[in-house]
Amino acid sequence: MHPETRHLVLTWGLLMGLTLALAVSGDVVHPTRLGAIWLAVIGIVAVVKARLVLARYLRLEVAPGFLSGFTGALGMTVAVIVLSFAIIHQPLVRRTPSPPAAVTLPTPGK
Repeated sequence: MHPETRHLVLTWGLLMGLTLALAVSGDVVHPTRLGAIWLAVIGIVAVVKARLVLARYLRLEVAPGFLSGFTGALGMTVAVIVLSFAIIHQPLVRRTPSPPAAVTLPTPGK
């Protein structure tokens, strides 16, 4: 396999692994448990994935200044979003307690 192709295939595999990490940290089965820490994990993984795409697929690894600039701007944007959610943390799904079930007792003599 050509070294450049091998490099891109390995990057693709890493991106798929990071996608799996996002699926686990997103915890779509229990969205109420998605706290500030998990939001930070999601943000970090998203920035790493974007950097890999920028560096390897858009070939910005040959222009480190542009790569650093794009990564910094993306990192700052994700940091603002994560901090906004951490400060104004509202659960994504509110669980309201269900009212107790009405119990009917048989009346004596019937």
